[in-house]
Amino acid sequence: MGRVQTVQPPPYRGRRGGLPLLLLLFFVGFCFGMAAEEPFYSQKETLYSTKTGKVIGEVLLSIAPKSATPTNNEWILIIGEQGGKLVEARNETTLWIFNRKTNTDQFKKDLKSKDYPVEVKGIREFLPFCENGIRFSLRDWDELRKQTQVSFFVNASTGEKVTLRLVFYSATSDKKRTNIDDEAKVRIDFEIPDLASYASQTQRSGGGVQGGGGSGGTRGAQDGEVISLTEKIDPEAVAAARLIAHREDSIAQAEAANRDQRVALLNSFITERNLEISLFQEEINVLVADKKTKVNESTIDSLSTIANEMKNRVDYWENGYSDILLTEEAVHDKFSKFRVAHALTAKKIDDLKRQQNPLNNLLDLIKKNPGKSAGVGIGGLILLKIFVKLFKKLTSLIKSKISQSISKAKSNAKKKMTDGSKKMTKRKKKKKDRDNEFDDEFENTDISDLAEI
Repeated sequence: MGRVQTVQPPPYRGRRGGLPLLLLLFFVGFCFGMAAEEPFYSQKETLYSTKTGKVIGEVLLSIAPKSATPTNNEWILIIGEQGGKLVEARNETTLWIFNRKTNTDQFKKDLKSKDYPVEVKGIREFLPFCENGIRFSLRDWDELRKQTQVSFFVNASTGEKVTLRLVFYSATSDKKRTNIDDEAKVRIDFEIPDLASYASQTQRSGGGVQGGGGSGGTRGAQDGEVISLTEKIDPEAVAAARLIAHREDSIAQAEAANRDQRVALLNSFITERNLEISLFQEEINVLVADKKTKVNESTIDSLSTIANEMKNRVDYWENGYSDILLTEEAVHDKFSKFRVAHALTAKKIDDLKRQQNPLNNLLDLIKKNPGKSAGVGIGGLILLKIFVKLFKKLTSLIKSKISQSISKAKSNAKKKMTDGSKKMTKRKKKKKDRDNEFDDEFENTDISDLAEI
């Protein structure tokens, strides 16, 4: 960020050019009055993907007060550099910011109705630009392609620390559409400056932010130092000394800020993963508790795959940030909490799988209550023995009844046959007697009687 040159009026050259010059100066002064003061915070932040941990690019973030009055509570966040790329990355990258939590499906529908093709990949919802509740003057959403100023409001006293937890969504464009495909979170910590001394310092240094979104200049003399114009100094030596000091200070600040940002990013990642696996575990608990509904084997396999993918993702980050986990105990504890939750989740999935087989449920019951199960088993054996005896007696009784029935049926059939043969004999005898009687009568009949007939 180079020095911003202040506008100095040329010497007065008579009535002819005075009025247009005054109007020009008035217009320039008006434009400068609409802009913020000089930034007291300026830092290039590396955007790390919350999905993969890879670097998306770098963006310059600066903060300046809206005005240098002691009662000022409005501040300006300047995103990007003046005249340069918004994000320093391999591909042309834009940033998207949102005023509130937004559903991605509804967002795509809204933009589609406005004939603005946008594809969202791997993101279920958009989070607000500032996660920790600080109010930003922002539309529902904004796509940033060049340096942009966004104001926010903080009521804080001098020296008070302020934290901004910002959420950016990165996008790249192809011939057909804009693809929003990654998320990055940045944490900014700064102290509220003494605006009274800040105003006098910026006046002495002649600095200022260019109108219409300038990125701001240097502060003049280092740390508010005032150089007397009457002293004989070597400008080149002073410039070289300032440059060296500035570089050393920038390197130290960048290293500290980079570590702080990595810690914040890692902490945010593992916090979200713990919440994610907690919600996932609740879903599995519901399936385990519902013993009436059968769960398909493919569904259980899918649950196992999701749990393993969660663990692999956390393992990847844990290996990549091992230097931080060695020193940041709070973050390390969150990773330990995740491992415990994952182990319990895997056990719940195994329980769900075993629950689908009734025999496994019986075996589990026996394992949980061995004494009671032994008593039930002995009682079952006794009842089984009694039942076998009763079954044998009942079978024997049934066989006896069946034998008696068969014998009786045979006797009845034999009796019927005997009675039938006797009746047949009697009938034959009667018939024979009738035939004999007829023959006797025929023989005793007189022929004269036949002639009369």
